[in-house]
Amino acid sequence: MIDLSIIVPSYNEEGNIKELVLKILDEFDKIRVNGEVVLIDDCSFDGTGLKIKELSSQFKNVLGITHSRNMGITEAWNSGLKSSQGKHVLTIDADLQYRPEDIGILYREMAGNNYDLVQGWRRKYKDRSLFRKFLSRSLSCILNLLFFVRLHDIKSGFVIYKRDVFLGILKDRKRYRAFQHFFILSALKKGYRLKQVPVTFYPRKRGKSFIKNPILFSFKVMLDIPRAIFDFGIIKRSD
Repeated sequence: MIDLSIIVPSYNEEGNIKELVLKILDEFDKIRVNGEVVLIDDCSFDGTGLKIKELSSQFKNVLGITHSRNMGITEAWNSGLKSSQGKHVLTIDADLQYRPEDIGILYREMAGNNYDLVQGWRRKYKDRSLFRKFLSRSLSCILNLLFFVRLHDIKSGFVIYKRDVFLGILKDRKRYRAFQHFFILSALKKGYRLKQVPVTFYPRKRGKSFIKNPILFSFKVMLDIPRAIFDFGIIKRSD
């Protein structure tokens, strides 16, 4: 039985995907877990799809999925979840800004406690983009104030879930333009127990972020806030 499925949305990550997979497989050995890697090519226009095919052919516990059009990160999460088999599911970006070596930190926290999801929050930023750091932390502050929660980092997508918990959260995804910024609020509203653990956020090694215009993207997130207020209101933590 597979205990841990790693879901990796990928868009134009040709230069990062192989290193990421090799490090994840190495981490499986270190933490002694029976795991699989599910790679989703979200209609990349570089060589990401070919790299994923090569990796899925080379390793029996690596699965590749291809989207025929660009569907975004939350739809990639959903595609990966549907194709995965793990009791636990962990999401990580393909750009190596979250370290695969930190997967064990989240996994041990989940395995040793009665949490429904464990999120790695970005305590240290080694990413050179101060503007990106400012936008991310500003959004977390705004959402903390609006929903009366006290979270370190609301939008970090480096998270491990119980399988049924992730399934329940993703049911809300189609109501939002950028659900990846609101999924933690959905989890708390449903009464799921959340633990946040500190991790370091590193500079992107290769390639470019899919967010070409951070200000425009932030505006799209702002447009989702009225919907989130309607859906989630004031949240009471269960822990």
